[in-house]
Amino acid sequence: MQKANQLDEIDAAVNKFEPVTPEDAFYVNFEHLRGDFQSRDVTRILNVTPRNGHYYFNYQPNRNNKTLLFLAGMRGSGKTSELAKYAQQLNSPECFFVVTCNVDEELDMDKVQYMDILIFQLEKLLSKAADVDLAIDDTILDSMNVWFQERVNEINRNLKAEGNVELEVGNDDSFSITSLLGKLIGVTTKLKLGLSGSYERAMAIRTNIKNRFPDFSLKFNTFIEQVNEQLRREGKGQEILFIVDGLEKTMSAETRRAIIMDESNRIRQIRANTLFTLPIELMKEEQRIRNFSEIITFPFIKIVDRDGSEITAAIERFEEFVCKRVNEALFDSMDTVHLAIRYSGGSPRQLLRIIEQAGWLADISIGKITRENMERAIEKLGNATARYLETTDFELLKKLRADLEAGHPIGFDSSIQNLLEKEIIFEYNDGTYKRVNPLLETSKLYQHRVLDQV
Repeated sequence: MQKANQLDEIDAAVNKFEPVTPEDAFYVNFEHLRGDFQSRDVTRILNVTPRNGHYYFNYQPNRNNKTLLFLAGMRGSGKTSELAKYAQQLNSPECFFVVTCNVDEELDMDKVQYMDILIFQLEKLLSKAADVDLAIDDTILDSMNVWFQERVNEINRNLKAEGNVELEVGNDDSFSITSLLGKLIGVTTKLKLGLSGSYERAMAIRTNIKNRFPDFSLKFNTFIEQVNEQLRREGKGQEILFIVDGLEKTMSAETRRAIIMDESNRIRQIRANTLFTLPIELMKEEQRIRNFSEIITFPFIKIVDRDGSEITAAIERFEEFVCKRVNEALFDSMDTVHLAIRYSGGSPRQLLRIIEQAGWLADISIGKITRENMERAIEKLGNATARYLETTDFELLKKLRADLEAGHPIGFDSSIQNLLEKEIIFEYNDGTYKRVNPLLETSKLYQHRVLDQV
């Protein structure tokens, strides 16, 4: 990542789909600016204790207490960067052996299922164990290899019977098959690749493992405990923590629901500390999800209070966010930057969109983003946001505005949830403070339908 020092570099610098991690030059810590949310709530649920800037996990009282935690929040709020921060902070000999699984990077997001994610988790764990030369006991590795080879043989028999191409899992130099660990990495990688192949092959793999899930979960959990013990013996971690990110990037809400809700019984059978992201449309299922896990909401950064006053600390942090990516000299003034910040609504991704759009509108001969460019960008994005709203949506927005002006807390209903998912409404704090996306407020449709302006 490189800071933009001229107009034609802005596009790359404000890439809104490229998450940043704590070691990146663009990283900004928004700690203590997300209302009721605090990072310590996450570490506390994970039974982690901070001391003198380090993090400690006491495994002895938590041997049978595996944590399943969902981090919920709106798209573009920065959940991926937050998870990357935990992956860095909690990965240590005194704390967790963190295994990060970005499902959107390596799985088929059109058709992904929970079985795919579990195989992916195992593959990533095995690869990281190999990277740190973890001496996993040959007995458990041999048992896992035998079990998976049996599954492959069954899958191939089914594929052959139906006239489909069999799954090939043989010696492959790319996996350096010189050990039991190497063989297991090879077979899990080939299974993962098979899940992204033909429909028939993917279904054969998923169906086989689903049909034997009680046996699979027992093997998986036994393997996790064996690895945990070896990590402690070698001083490489106290227990495994899986961080599974990218679920909200699957292609449909039905797919996401199937992974979390329809597979909840299988999810609870896996005995490993796991931190998932929760897609926004499933936040309404919080009560059901709490039957088998914990949920923490990760809200947008509140830059305007309920009374309309700006929150100085948040504005200043967003200034840092912008100026780390784009040279201040590329704006005609910091007031122009502040304008973009105000209309971001506290969404880091929306702020990047506004600056990106303003950069496209800027005159290359001037070499700066002017206030006029920023105003035009905001107006253009606002009108685009309003374009496909229906009459009932505007009626709801009118009521929302009246409730906000009266200082009323705003609870849940299905219509509000729909507008949250579309990023028409933004949510802050504990969920009772909601406001209209400030971009939408600039649109002609909103001003006519909600503000009654001609």
